[in-house]
Amino acid sequence: MRTSVYLQKAGNLFLENRLLKFVIVVMAVAVAFNSLLVLRAVKYQRIVLIPPQLTGTIEFIQGRPTDLYIRDLTRRIINLGATYSPATARGQFEELLALYAPESYPEASTTWYTLAGRIEETRVSTVFYLEHIRLTKNDSIEVSGTSRQFAGDKPIETKPETFVIDYRIQDGRFYVLTFSKKISRWQEKEQNHDDK
Repeated sequence: MRTSVYLQKAGNLFLENRLLKFVIVVMAVAVAFNSLLVLRAVKYQRIVLIPPQLTGTIEFIQGRPTDLYIRDLTRRIINLGATYSPATARGQFEELLALYAPESYPEASTTWYTLAGRIEETRVSTVFYLEHIRLTKNDSIEVSGTSRQFAGDKPIETKPETFVIDYRIQDGRFYVLTFSKKISRWQEKEQNHDDK
């Protein structure tokens, strides 16, 4: 780049130098602006998945799934763990165990396979009618509804139950940490009364 604005050669060199400095500053500002836009785009990117067994699309925003995804998975987990018959219990529990976190798997597999054996022995079926799903801030889900037990085709017991599912999202994957029944205060009082 040669400029011939001034009569003296030194004046033209200083002008070229200032022009080059200006171009470098403009390019630095453009790179900084572009970097900010890329950072913002990465921060707010969405990953849309269409899983085969769930009802709709799933979006992850800033590494967290939407509530719809968690609710769909909760329905699936509850159907696998709370509605079963002697013929289907073992298969359902195996599918449920595939959702467990590695550190929770050993204890959970013992619990679920023991329950499957008991179900096959006693020939008891259970149906859980889901009524409400409540998501809490601490990666926990409370699912309430009505549970009915049957021996053959005769109803044994109908009672309200609440299940608590603790979970973790790691690298976009949903892991179950614990799946347990929530004991209400009156059930706790009954257990304490029976122990005495």
